[in-house]
Amino acid sequence: MLLTADIGNTNIVLALLDEKDRVVSQCRVPSGDPLPPEAYDDAIRRVLEGQAAPEGAAIGSVVPRLTAETADAIRRVAGLEALVVGPTTPAGLDIAIEQPETLGVDLLAADAAAAAEYPLPVVVFDFGTATTVTVVDRQRRYRGGVILAGVKLSLHALFSGTAQLPDIALEAPGKVICSVTEDSLQAGAIYGAAAMADGLLERMEEELGQPCTAVATGGLSGIITPYCRRRIRHDDSLLLRGLALIWRKNCGNR
Repeated sequence: MLLTADIGNTNIVLALLDEKDRVVSQCRVPSGDPLPPEAYDDAIRRVLEGQAAPEGAAIGSVVPRLTAETADAIRRVAGLEALVVGPTTPAGLDIAIEQPETLGVDLLAADAAAAAEYPLPVVVFDFGTATTVTVVDRQRRYRGGVILAGVKLSLHALFSGTAQLPDIALEAPGKVICSVTEDSLQAGAIYGAAAMADGLLERMEEELGQPCTAVATGGLSGIITPYCRRRIRHDDSLLLRGLALIWRKNCGNR
């Protein structure tokens, strides 16, 4: 068993993975506002309850203020020193970008798992607070990609800047040409993100000069990918499996 913590801008996803990297238990904790230490302790206890003790722990964080708090909670509850993954932690990839020290560990983990498990080259979509689209080529080189505002972030910006637009649920209407404001917003959010994914995948394939496998992860990937015209595989636990892969590469023989 391996305990993993994916610390994102919206949530901390704590998960326990078995020897085949299957998620056997999981818990989410909001990461936006500071919480008392016992909140993190309780979340870890919920993940570990009724399960075999983990042999190790790995943390991938894009929120520096929460990294040490999560590591401390893992130490208190599980008695483990977590591997805190950084942009230069060995992950089985050649980081072929100009400033490798700036690489987000969420991208590193997701792309490491994608490169290990899917045919190369692979394009990885992460539909989270931000939407990222990154590429690993056939030589296992991480080539970089694009970053844009996430679907919910874009909607919130639209709502805050426009007095008469209503807040909406993220559900796809049955058509793109909509005559009701709420339906138009939903169509723009979901079909717009799906069209973006199709278009960026096509452009990236043109730059590489070859077809790519496409994989999507992140909190909204299951909502967006069914409306893509290209085949983009939904893989909800990709990042968590990437953290497990990186732990094994760095700590597995200890």
